[in-house]
Amino acid sequence: MKQNSKSDGKIMKAESKNPSEVFASCSFSSLGLHPTLCDQLKERLGFEVPTQVQAQAIPVVLSGRHVLVNAATGTGKTVAYLAPIIQMLQNYDKRIQRSDGTFALVLVPTRELCMQVYEILQKLLHRFHWIVPGYIMGGENRSKEKARLRKGVSILVATPGRLLDHLKNTSSFLHTNLRWIIFDEADRILELGYGKDIEEILNCLGTRKHQSASKGISAGNPEVQKQNLLLSATLNEKVNHLANISLENPVMIGLDDKKILQNVNTNHVSLESNVVDIVEESGKGLSTLNEEYKLPAQLVQKYIKVPCGSRLVVLLSILKHLFEREASQKVVVFFSTCDSVDFHFSLLSEFQWPTTLQSETELRQIFLKCKTLRLHGNMNHEDRKTTFHSFKTEKSALLLSTDVSARGLDFPKVRCIIQYDSPGEATEYVHRVGRTARLGEKGDSILFLQPVEIDYFKDLEKHGVTLTEYPLLKLLNGFPLYSQQHPVKKFVSIEMHPWLLNLQRALEFFISTEPKMMKLAKDAFCSWVRAYTAHRGELKQIFMVKKLHLGHVAKSFALKEQPSLVNRSIQKQIKKRKRDDRQKVKPKKRRVISKS
Repeated sequence: MKQNSKSDGKIMKAESKNPSEVFASCSFSSLGLHPTLCDQLKERLGFEVPTQVQAQAIPVVLSGRHVLVNAATGTGKTVAYLAPIIQMLQNYDKRIQRSDGTFALVLVPTRELCMQVYEILQKLLHRFHWIVPGYIMGGENRSKEKARLRKGVSILVATPGRLLDHLKNTSSFLHTNLRWIIFDEADRILELGYGKDIEEILNCLGTRKHQSASKGISAGNPEVQKQNLLLSATLNEKVNHLANISLENPVMIGLDDKKILQNVNTNHVSLESNVVDIVEESGKGLSTLNEEYKLPAQLVQKYIKVPCGSRLVVLLSILKHLFEREASQKVVVFFSTCDSVDFHFSLLSEFQWPTTLQSETELRQIFLKCKTLRLHGNMNHEDRKTTFHSFKTEKSALLLSTDVSARGLDFPKVRCIIQYDSPGEATEYVHRVGRTARLGEKGDSILFLQPVEIDYFKDLEKHGVTLTEYPLLKLLNGFPLYSQQHPVKKFVSIEMHPWLLNLQRALEFFISTEPKMMKLAKDAFCSWVRAYTAHRGELKQIFMVKKLHLGHVAKSFALKEQPSLVNRSIQKQIKKRKRDDRQKVKPKKRRVISKS
């Protein structure tokens, strides 16, 4: 089964000096896509014209070259690889059938991203019914997946663990015609510990460079030419290693000369259907790539320096301001642990607030009037799917989540990202804020920092991230409930602001009278401190528990007193960690006793 030669790309010298002019005049049809596919992109996905990464990547993929894409999250990378693959499959001289097995394999790090890519596939293939999409992932019924694979899936989206399971144990899984392997969000796949699984998958499929012929011909079927694509918003040594073992002389998209070492010869090239400069590596292997954050230009990034004990009341105040200012919007708040997500979800769902100051018996109402959802890795599969689809379809909602939502997920119209807990890895910052300001739309991000964490700025500045301070005092002074009855002094400190003091008292009273909420608060406190001690590398010197007042940490979970039992266990962990660190620095000398 051979592909029609129409889709072959031709490399030639770039003629345009202004890339923005090229993208403005570019269309999907000019990139070589079928008219029906162009209609699907417009009608079902809303793409009138290609984004920059799509205009660069689609002709390269159509040319048959291996590709490494480094582009900001939210720039349409999924379509950049799905559209040309569909174009080539529908263009085969002999129409493909289910019995031919799998032609393209898309590897993704999470279940949510797996569902998202599959949904986009379904929309693009609406008019190409003979090309069958499918997915396999952890949490799904394995027997049903096996039955789908037996019937045949043309384009398969998969998480690494479940894919490896089927490669080893499902004999009816036909992949001898496999031509494309796409690593989407490659950095996240590797960060989640799938590195060994990926190497084993490549070995099973016979797609490692040393297993294939020099021209990229499949070891399983000599008539099928392999083409691998690797996409990542951040580049690091692990991604570099994966690229080295899976890509043959790749075309580099989204990289400038500064990201490639001087010992690599690079040429500016262009494809006939897209006269935009891209960087192509002409050497045999990839160089070491410097890790750099790629962020949308229209993203407004701010930070808030908040004392530890005031974190919760400041968060609730900002959320109240956001949803009262603009009722129809979406906001995502990131937390470090699953327990913390559960606590804040229950708190925001149940906490009621007096409408006046006159009496505690006055009419109360829910403090935050918006639909609140949660998402984290400890939830069962069906609840995760429900939350994922609900937040995508809601016009206005608040999502509380761990980093399970940080990568690749395309939630439409997210207006603001709040990083309540700083990322465990500094590189995760770019992925979290990437849930907003997608495809050219405006977006805001707010990073919470305690005074002792302010050095975190230095780590972000290394990667060109610039943040401005959020006008918190102005926001607090604007709440009408207390501004008139409690005039605020001009230079009042944040933690002594009347609005925050009254809100803190109300929260503590609510938690102390609700046993269920008390347990959730204590569990969240415990897990938060554990996560705080787990920072690695340079961040370990910034996020240090010994710099914190654990009583103030308890206050940030609306606890009047620091949980003593939790505190003892935490203190033991801290002391043990300190002892281990000292032993690593100064190993004990063993006494040598002479036998004589």
